[in-house]
Amino acid sequence: MRIKVQCPGYRDPLALGFRDQNELVIRRSQRRAQKRSGTRTTDSSLDSGGPMIPSPQGSPQYPAEELARGYLFCQYMAGGHMSYLVPLIQNPQSSAVNVALNAVGLAALSNIRMSPRMMLKARQEYTTALAQTNHALRDPVMSKRDDILAAVVLLGMFEAMACTDDSFIDRWMKHMEGAARLIEFRGPEQLSRREGLDLFTQLRAQISTSTLYRETYSSIALTELTKTAKQHRNNNDHILDDLGLIVIRLGNFCAALKDGTITDPHEIIRSALTLDAGLTVLFLDVPGPWNYKTVKVPIHDGELITRLVWGESHHVYHSIVASSMWNNYRSARILIHELILDTVKALDSTASDETSSQQRRNLAEQSRRVARQLVEDICASVPFHLGAGVQDEDALAGPEERAPSSGHGSLLSADRNHLDMTGAGGLTLVWPLLIAANSGLASHDLRKWITGCFDKIGHSMGINQALAMAQLLRKGMHMRAWLTPGFGSGNSV
Repeated sequence: MRIKVQCPGYRDPLALGFRDQNELVIRRSQRRAQKRSGTRTTDSSLDSGGPMIPSPQGSPQYPAEELARGYLFCQYMAGGHMSYLVPLIQNPQSSAVNVALNAVGLAALSNIRMSPRMMLKARQEYTTALAQTNHALRDPVMSKRDDILAAVVLLGMFEAMACTDDSFIDRWMKHMEGAARLIEFRGPEQLSRREGLDLFTQLRAQISTSTLYRETYSSIALTELTKTAKQHRNNNDHILDDLGLIVIRLGNFCAALKDGTITDPHEIIRSALTLDAGLTVLFLDVPGPWNYKTVKVPIHDGELITRLVWGESHHVYHSIVASSMWNNYRSARILIHELILDTVKALDSTASDETSSQQRRNLAEQSRRVARQLVEDICASVPFHLGAGVQDEDALAGPEERAPSSGHGSLLSADRNHLDMTGAGGLTLVWPLLIAANSGLASHDLRKWITGCFDKIGHSMGINQALAMAQLLRKGMHMRAWLTPGFGSGNSV
């Protein structure tokens, strides 16, 4: 009552399994012994492959699948990002989604615990889920069920957890193609259910990202579904669909540039500025639950107290869903201003009029300034996504609600309200961070910092996709190079 936080009740015994430090201590001790003796030993408790996972002394042991499901619940469902899974996995008929859930959780824990045998079990579950999902997709009735679409989402998550090389981009693109066809087949009826609407919203953002970078047109059906989705939301949430419609227009604009439908440089700049103005106006007055606060990082002896923040401030949001929405908005605007900069550069190489040249230079400088700020803002969202919060409990309150304070909130290593959201935070952060790193406006130091963020996401959250992205950045590769024909290969649902 004192801190105005709702009591969650007694702790689930499963949660105790994630605070077991015995294995970590044993592993460190073994490593020190190996260094002294020059021999290598194996932690059998991690790679036994048995059905039971050690728990703290005096606590019961749990099957690996149960711990995997508990991990996903704490890291992805409890924070609201994928809460639509909760009723779906409780349905006894939802076999595919339950097996897919096991596969994702086991894969994440395998990466965190460095257990190859647990990954083998995860791949077995993945194979079973894949077969069940493909069977359901061939049935015109079953393929419209929410649990089958949720299984498709989880199979895509498994690829993010288990990927081992840079071909993940190609596989992800193909996965999004299949997901797009599926939500179109499901039709507007899916939007009348909470679970169906949430699934559609999450997939639409990913599909739009995919079409943007493949520079392909979105279907008319996706636009119509987005308009219908808006009718099923309350007024505060309309911004999700308004943003979705503008991003779809941006994707179609990029496709028109690629196929030569639009070639005139002046028309390109006008259209880009129109799209950017639409996004800017849309986010001028964001409803309260979707907004965020900027928090200054305290400085001690002339140094920032943490390296988790790039710059001197970071953002605090109401939810991962809100921060993801903002980063989708920033990513779209970064792409728009990159288009403007490329077009102005091409014009400068051919035009000779000095007055027009000065105007173009002014426009280019403005675009660079806006894009740099957008990159900084994506980076400012990182601490929230990775589980850091502010000590000041009034950080998100409006001016009229905030208690008087003489100082700034300080970063905590793990905010009590956001700790359980770090897995979802890491998964939703990787693509915006990749866009920021490859914007052409990120310095060498910033790219290095982002690479470190990818490493943290990969190692601490079990998301191997982040490690693959970090490796590509270390190689100095830029995103456009990854989308060339033949870069990657793979299959998906």
